[in-house]
Amino acid sequence: MKKRIFWLMITIIPTLVWAHTLLLQVGDNDDDTLNIKGEFSTGEGASGALVKLRALGTQEILFQQRLPDSSELTVAIPKVPYEIILDGGAGHQVRRDGIAPKGGFEKSEAQKGAATQARSSKPDSSSIPLALSVCLGVAFMLLGATIFIGIYNTDRLIRTLRSRE
Repeated sequence: MKKRIFWLMITIIPTLVWAHTLLLQVGDNDDDTLNIKGEFSTGEGASGALVKLRALGTQEILFQQRLPDSSELTVAIPKVPYEIILDGGAGHQVRRDGIAPKGGFEKSEAQKGAATQARSSKPDSSSIPLALSVCLGVAFMLLGATIFIGIYNTDRLIRTLRSRE
């Protein structure tokens, strides 16, 4: 029985240990600057992840820098509507709408229309990594259950064959 529990734990624990999601925290410092922090759901910092501030109307990159070892950056708030993108690599990308500066955004009518269209056509990318993690977790649990049942049935078959000898 201990052997079975051991194998069950061996198959399930790696799924829980390696499953993680990129998290983006944005805070207004009340001095027209933003504090941007990136980390994974495991608590590990996202140092080295690329932070971009992109204008919503023109898609122009307003700011681009990698997170330092502290996984935090302080950035001036742009005067145009923008989005914050944290790119942690392969399937780890988070987007958030930017916080407005104290005086509000400076925008023309063309930018208003483009910003509205960009927001309405943008998919919710924050739920994709979570859904993928859940699916992989379920797949590994089913694999573990299959291995557990196979071991159990093999042991029963061997005991039955030995008792007939």
